[in-house]
Amino acid sequence: MRANVIGLSPRRVRAFTLIELLVVIAIIAVLIALLLPAVQAAREAARRSQCTNNLKQLGLAMHNYHSSNDSFPMGRTGMGFSYPVSNGDPNRRTWAFNILANIEQVPLYNAINFSRTFYDWCNTTVMRAEVAAYNCPSDPGCTIVLSPSTPQTVRSNGNYMVNWGNTTWYQDMTSPSYNPYSGPLPPTTGLPYLSAPFTANKAINFSGIVDGTSNTLMMSEIICPESKGPTNGEVDHRGDIWNDDQNCAMFMAYSTPNSKTIDQVPGYCVSTDLKPSNPPCINALPGFNAARSYHRGGVNALMCDGSVKYVKDAVNLNIWRGLSSMNGSEVLSSDSF
Repeated sequence: MRANVIGLSPRRVRAFTLIELLVVIAIIAVLIALLLPAVQAAREAARRSQCTNNLKQLGLAMHNYHSSNDSFPMGRTGMGFSYPVSNGDPNRRTWAFNILANIEQVPLYNAINFSRTFYDWCNTTVMRAEVAAYNCPSDPGCTIVLSPSTPQTVRSNGNYMVNWGNTTWYQDMTSPSYNPYSGPLPPTTGLPYLSAPFTANKAINFSGIVDGTSNTLMMSEIICPESKGPTNGEVDHRGDIWNDDQNCAMFMAYSTPNSKTIDQVPGYCVSTDLKPSNPPCINALPGFNAARSYHRGGVNALMCDGSVKYVKDAVNLNIWRGLSSMNGSEVLSSDSF
């Protein structure tokens, strides 16, 4: 007997509709959009913390150097002074050489030939070494700078600059053609220079910081600009910490942190017209460059007592200049910056 075969209707499998799929994708996109800024903020907080730690390490290095030498290192030596000539140039260098041994870079320090200028072939190893303590992790572009003239002058950059005071690179030079802001000048005709813990050809010790170490800036940070090429006119000096020339290893408090006032970088300015990510600058005298950073709303600043403070962009200009001077007798409240 033949069995009756009962026809079974096929089972329907329910799938996502296009609208449901688009809704799920939209929800995931919204969640990512909400989460991404929080992740980025957390990463920047970690980078800013590392930047703070770098400055604390540099503060300890400066203090250890002071303990050994009874002074901080000279801000720069070389241009404008009489030194034994080597390779056609004076023995040019900056504070960045002197404290290498104090930031656990003894091999680099021992590799320096102090009888030769900084860009001599024998100092190439030091020039090209990227020292982590000199670089802020929030700055993605602070690595190697292409420098003019010859291949041996290709060297590493740095973010951390010493405090050069409240005026310009020329500080208290009296020639008005170079330094129209030099003192002693009445406030109505110029800005008097009120001394800084770092200067040219002179070492400062704690006794010279009359305003107090907790009220005087030692270092802050800058944004490393990108150079356009390897020749003169295509290189930006800001962040060139091994070089004793203008705007290289120092910042000035002539303008506030991350100021809209354009930096003046004579001869070595790569402006935002050429490199949009660069901090603003023009090729003009006298040279000065502001403290700048990628941190939101301010910069990290190392005080002469070794503490690190976060100074807001909105700090009053007179307060900022007062912090940069070591002999200005300003009355500064701790809640004003």
